[in-house]
Amino acid sequence: MKTIIRTILTWCVPLFLLVGVAAAQAQDIPVDTVVKRFQAHRDSSLQEKIYAHIDRTFYLTGETLWFKIYAVDGSFHKPLDLSKVAYAEILDKGNFPVLQAKIELRDGRGEGSFFLPASLMSGNYKVRIYTSWMKNFSPEYYYDETFALVNPFVSSTEERRTAQPGYTIDLFPEGGNLVAGIRSKIAFRILNGYGKGANIRGWVLKNKTDTVAAFSPEKFGIGFFFLTPAREEQYRVVLDDGTTKSKTFSFPVIHHEGFAMQVKDSAAFVRVTVNAVGASPQNIYLFAHARQSIVRAETRFVEHKAIFEIPKKQMAEGITHLTLFNSQLEPLCERLCFTFPDKRLEIDLSTDQKSYSPRKKVSVTLKTGRSGERLPSKLSMAVYKVDSLSSHEGMHIYPYLWLSSDLTGRVESPEYYFNNSSESVKGAMDNLMLTHGWRRFDWKDIVSGNIDHKFLPEIREHIVKATVRHDGKERRGVFTYFSSPGKSIRSYGAWSDNNGAVKFLLKDFYGPRKVILQTRVDSTESHTITLDEPFSSAMDREKPGPLHLNPAFTEDILSRSIAMQVQDIFSYQHDERGTAPLVDSSTFYGKPDASYYLDDYTRFPVMEEVMREYVTEVFVRKRRDGFHFIVAQKDGGVLQADPMVLLDGVPILDADHIMQVDPLRIKKLDVIQRLYYLGEASFPGIVSFITYQADLGDVELDPRSVSLNYEGLQLKREFPKPQYNAEDVDNRMPDQRYLLHWEPDISTDSHGNAVVEFFTSDVKGPHRIIVEGLNEQGYAGTRVYDFIVNSADNQ
Repeated sequence: MKTIIRTILTWCVPLFLLVGVAAAQAQDIPVDTVVKRFQAHRDSSLQEKIYAHIDRTFYLTGETLWFKIYAVDGSFHKPLDLSKVAYAEILDKGNFPVLQAKIELRDGRGEGSFFLPASLMSGNYKVRIYTSWMKNFSPEYYYDETFALVNPFVSSTEERRTAQPGYTIDLFPEGGNLVAGIRSKIAFRILNGYGKGANIRGWVLKNKTDTVAAFSPEKFGIGFFFLTPAREEQYRVVLDDGTTKSKTFSFPVIHHEGFAMQVKDSAAFVRVTVNAVGASPQNIYLFAHARQSIVRAETRFVEHKAIFEIPKKQMAEGITHLTLFNSQLEPLCERLCFTFPDKRLEIDLSTDQKSYSPRKKVSVTLKTGRSGERLPSKLSMAVYKVDSLSSHEGMHIYPYLWLSSDLTGRVESPEYYFNNSSESVKGAMDNLMLTHGWRRFDWKDIVSGNIDHKFLPEIREHIVKATVRHDGKERRGVFTYFSSPGKSIRSYGAWSDNNGAVKFLLKDFYGPRKVILQTRVDSTESHTITLDEPFSSAMDREKPGPLHLNPAFTEDILSRSIAMQVQDIFSYQHDERGTAPLVDSSTFYGKPDASYYLDDYTRFPVMEEVMREYVTEVFVRKRRDGFHFIVAQKDGGVLQADPMVLLDGVPILDADHIMQVDPLRIKKLDVIQRLYYLGEASFPGIVSFITYQADLGDVELDPRSVSLNYEGLQLKREFPKPQYNAEDVDNRMPDQRYLLHWEPDISTDSHGNAVVEFFTSDVKGPHRIIVEGLNEQGYAGTRVYDFIVNSADNQ
């Protein structure tokens, strides 16, 4: 695993790093230590990003939320086939998970859905998705997107009452410090009670009444002002929202001595100016990196002022993180800057018409590429009715990968920053860099070399963890079985480590299953086995804000609710639970050495007679402690101990229990006549009984076993896709679909072309197509396209 990670991340080292490092080595400075420790962290901490395209951002209970997952590496945003499982959750306003699912990933992609039950109350919720490997890092690093949910059968007045009026402001000195006597840029962000940027004025006052600075936001409640703080002065901030009362806020701490950073972006250089007050003359170090790629590492001697200049041509695309260290490698200041990338995937979309009548076929032609070159890509598509409820378009893949995924806090309207290259947009982007911190890691861990990853990446299949205890203490060296009765014979085993932990790698484990956990012991000693929670318990600080329902939405909510109920009553039937993909149906032990289909033989009333009369490969012995099996080897001789005995894939630890099973329930019996290894344990053969119903035949399991329900990988729901011919157009059966089409897995060909077809419903009005996609080179893009469904037949 480490080799895979190191190989991928070796790509991240740019050639121009050698200049900065060589200079550092020539002056014998410890900046080289920062570089080496950063590289060590990078080699063991591959960054995995998740993006999800969800079909809409507004739902009613009773509808289904559909999503497509794209997994990419954090450096180049190329599809990353590392994790094979993603964990998806719906979180309520308290960040409590109300729905959870495990989604299978293949080649860095996956798809899933959540049925939104009527038990959910109206409010804003979050879709949160991550992998096991991502649990090693901050939960702010997980993908999440907010959506609105309305329960039309429950009054939403409660939600409206929770919406709190008023404003808040956060101040962000450039570089992180305010030092007395140094003129500094101070960024701010003003939010209203709904967490949105507010355009209101503010002032900085000293001595309670003297105004020293006035400010107002430039975009999304974000802006900046300059101030030279004075020693021993007391400052405060006042906001005026136009009411009779103004609100006062505290001011950042002003240091009497220290360092302050200023960054200016010119045509040729990014200039970093460091001013010092009251600090002893010393070397300081600038370390710049972007998405685990080292951009530059330099040193300067500073007494009062020092300047670093990074050539623009060396700046990496996207967010670059600038950190200043002192000679003891303690971080002094930090600042983000942004270089606009040129990696957008162009998605051309056209329909055979711009206007359609109900129940007509829509043919969508897609072309993907970049700069005139057609490139094959993987896409997902949602088509839905546009109304007042769908005014919030949601997150898009390109701004998410290049911006939102690397910033703390929610970025309001991230697409705005990529719409054009005007100076106002560039200024708004720099303000955003000042007010949102970078969230990948803690410098203390990097400098100290403290790298500890508790969670493994699921590079082949789903990993289930459990803990074995005896008398309340973790127990080492206990072999533990994990099995699930069924027609697909699977059984897993592992030894517990020093912490009592066991790990099972589950192959082709889909849907809700009954699982049985047992320990292999030769005495009456009892163990407790508890499954570890696979979902992350860590939560970021940001919770979904209160839902504000405009009274003007009432008519649209009613229309959509009636349409949903009509559709549920009259729509054709489809599998709501979903189906498992086709998998290898062979048993985990492979082809048996001998097999018996009991219907081919005269039936005996007791199992002992069956074993003695038919199964020549197994000898039955009855001793004082009960029945025992001995398996004969194919090449002669016998295996010297009890074999593994299975019933529908579940280990039966006492042969007496299998002898009590009614033989009429048994369909087949398999025998393995050799030493068999399950995990790190060996067994002198296998005797496997398989019932007709795969239900354990009412056998009595060891009372020390643990039986519980476990949800495997989510079964795949098929999106309903009605088709209409000429006779069906006049069919009186209603079609009230608001979500016309969901296609999570579209592949354009080698020329970047694909065609998607679907049918309109009886619902008239404007409709929207949203296509998102990614190609192998890491180019990502979104295309939004509108068309109309009306009563006129334009075909």
